[in-house]
Amino acid sequence: MIPVATAAQVRAMDAGAIDGLGVPGIALMESASQALAAAVRDVLEQVGGGAVLVVCGGGNNGGDGYGAARWLHAWGNEVALWSLSDSSGGDAGINRLACDRLGLPEVEPAEVEELDEYAVIVDAVFGTGLTRTVEGRYARALELVNGSRTPVVAADLPSGLHADTGRVLGVAVEAVCTVTFGAAKPGLFCGSGPALAGDLVLADLGLGAVAAVDPIAGVPERSDLRALWPFRASDAHKTTSGHLAVLAGSTAMAGAAVLCCLGARAVGAGLVTLFVPRGALPRLGALPPEVMVCVSGEGDVLQAPALDGPLGRATALVAGPGLGGGHALPGSLASFLRAQWSQDERPFLADADALAAVEEPPRADAARVITPHPGEAARVLGRTVGEVQADRFAAVQALSAPGRTALLKGPHTLVATPGRRISVNPTGNPVLATGGTGDVLAGLVGALLARGLTGHDAATLGAWLHGHAADRLAAVRSEGHGATDVALALPDAIADLLGEDA
Repeated sequence: MIPVATAAQVRAMDAGAIDGLGVPGIALMESASQALAAAVRDVLEQVGGGAVLVVCGGGNNGGDGYGAARWLHAWGNEVALWSLSDSSGGDAGINRLACDRLGLPEVEPAEVEELDEYAVIVDAVFGTGLTRTVEGRYARALELVNGSRTPVVAADLPSGLHADTGRVLGVAVEAVCTVTFGAAKPGLFCGSGPALAGDLVLADLGLGAVAAVDPIAGVPERSDLRALWPFRASDAHKTTSGHLAVLAGSTAMAGAAVLCCLGARAVGAGLVTLFVPRGALPRLGALPPEVMVCVSGEGDVLQAPALDGPLGRATALVAGPGLGGGHALPGSLASFLRAQWSQDERPFLADADALAAVEEPPRADAARVITPHPGEAARVLGRTVGEVQADRFAAVQALSAPGRTALLKGPHTLVATPGRRISVNPTGNPVLATGGTGDVLAGLVGALLARGLTGHDAATLGAWLHGHAADRLAAVRSEGHGATDVALALPDAIADLLGEDA
């Protein structure tokens, strides 16, 4: 698990290592500088070599840059410095003085109008402490860096980016690679962060030894996710592999029910039963033959099914995809879902049209999962979409509640459960920006719930598989894929996760 820590948490981790453990600050800076220099060297190899320009601010981020310049010089690289501050203090000052004693050349402001002569630029201007708009010579420097065709490697995070929200503070550097120190920062995964940071490299400074600071989030690695997979026992059969009840679809949106069931089937639910109104039946031609169908209601929208029938035999429920056909749910159906949400002991995932019916506190001793996109999250929270997207980490925390896991869809999908770190999904791409992919996600997460995973683990694993399926499709071609393609790519995504031949 790659830790993700807020700016305040990183400062506390630094202080804990320096004051609590007695690790000198200059030692932490040395580790960060060497990791930064190594990443620069990798980019240099990719572009065929050349000179490096290190742009330094006056704080510790600048100190990381001066340290990296010293390492690059020691490895035989041609390095020049552009210092935006007249002086540097503390540990940064030590590295700046070392560069001066080595005779590393300093460029003057008048000499940096043309930056394309350099092979790589190192952005070491601002770190996690920046909270105000970038102005003056600093803004001009960042604009000059962005105006060049030279690839940029950023120290800790692209200068001008808010560490916690990913908001651009006036102007921010566009990097091809960001070397983040100690822990990744939330702003690298939301707002403008993903577009500006490029490839992420984590430099482990040993800050995890500071046990008093628990990072706000983590990015699961494949080994973490592989451990969650619900392997079948040698004597398993269909009734021991989970029975998912899917309450989805309407005459107008029967396809959403099909896609939800495709997702559930792909991740191995032992049984899937779809509850639909009779009006949806003519549009279920693409439904997998393995899915059982139970008609509930003679019209275009589902009626509440009886609990003493097939619904009562399910081990988990999914409700919402296409359920209202574009309209609010009938009062009787909304009341039924509300009662199941608050009283049923089985895992329950609410998506799309069902979200409005399950806003009251859930049953706390059963798995409850909601999977809103930003627009739905805004409605649940009483905020605007802009407010949700301005701080996605805060939004997903607000969406979660005791007994309720929230999965906030979007680039770098977030999963939050009270008492656990937020999970930041590292997979996915714009292939998922098409109708129906959220229905597939609801089905596959629901199937993982039916197979026995907790709400948090099912949502985390489901988000990764969903995104990785899209990544596999994007590797073939960037356009032309639909939600059905994502569902059909899930078995190969699972094979990748488990290390099997696809």
